[in-house]
Amino acid sequence: MISPPTFDDRGVASDGFSPTRVGFLSDMPTGDRLGVYIDPIILALEDAMNEGRLTRPVEIIASHAAGLPTGQPGTVIDAYLDLVHEGCVMVLSTGVTDNALVLRDVINATKVPYITMAGTSRFTGEYCFSLANGGHGEETAIMAAYLAEQGLRRIVVTGERSPGDTEYHAFFQEQARLYGLEILKEHYFDQRPTDAEIDAALRHFRDDLRPDALVYCGFGWNSSQFNPALERIGWDPPKVMNAAIMWALASPEWMAALEGWIGIEQSLGDHEDLEKNPNWDPWLDRSEQRFGYRVNNTVMGLLYDQGRAAAEAIINAPLLIGEGMQAALERIKMMPATVGGPSTNITFGPYDHRGYKGDFLLMKQIRQGRFDFAGYHRPRWPINRQPIVSQRA
Repeated sequence: MISPPTFDDRGVASDGFSPTRVGFLSDMPTGDRLGVYIDPIILALEDAMNEGRLTRPVEIIASHAAGLPTGQPGTVIDAYLDLVHEGCVMVLSTGVTDNALVLRDVINATKVPYITMAGTSRFTGEYCFSLANGGHGEETAIMAAYLAEQGLRRIVVTGERSPGDTEYHAFFQEQARLYGLEILKEHYFDQRPTDAEIDAALRHFRDDLRPDALVYCGFGWNSSQFNPALERIGWDPPKVMNAAIMWALASPEWMAALEGWIGIEQSLGDHEDLEKNPNWDPWLDRSEQRFGYRVNNTVMGLLYDQGRAAAEAIINAPLLIGEGMQAALERIKMMPATVGGPSTNITFGPYDHRGYKGDFLLMKQIRQGRFDFAGYHRPRWPINRQPIVSQRA
């Protein structure tokens, strides 16, 4: 129970208001972090209360479901419906694309809004909202522009066989055409490939295709296998990855396994010499003061943003039911965001349920066990990258 300062320890006020129930569904393959995931949502709601804007208590009801890719699709459906039956008027979540697509029609039929981190652009409908951990189309656009700027035009693209990765590859093909890249080959691995299968594919890339760069576009479940394979075959090409590089945040071992890759991230962390999102460091400071630990972690910032969106919806909902929360979310305009660059904001609207706008994605490289900033994406047409040559005689 999260209560405004004017409520007692039990969340009871003299006017007898009962709490608004908000659900949280963790569908990540690693489900042992449920309590940690809820902390930034709690802080977001408390911050809105301490600002004097959210004036009624909120109860968070949390659940973990081992859905796809490691579990069963029905578990996430059951978990979502259980939260609805508990009286939740909105459900926040982590986000696996496979599970978002499984839930999409159920959410729209049930009319209780759901916010996902999943990057798919196919999570659509009146009650499906996204504050994405990346974005399949957006990530590929940034990667293609980066490769072109670096002169890495002959590339091979790999990933995994899954609904999300098929989407990545389709977007990447379009972006490659825009930026003049030649895709020599696309290779899809199973989600649990053997070392021998990866070694054989990489040898083929190196010996037969000779690309300028190795590109990974996928969910990332097998991303930690690539550096050991490259070391085994003695190949060290330029390596560019989508937001799967954020699996490095999962453990020191995964961070070490992605050493040298450059990829898509959403926070600037400890880079004090850069113009940063002005909401990032104050959020970290309050989080450390509130919970006694400091997690400089993009996923935690994404969850704080979800909590802030939930608070705004509760404040502005014409009626505290699913339909009212949906209408209130669509009225959010240029709300401060915690992740991303200094221009990132959160904006929803009718038929526009992908909330992050602006420089919410950036490039980082893993060097010596940490993320180093590599650049923002500043879109330019290919013709505008060429030096101007006078046409006059």
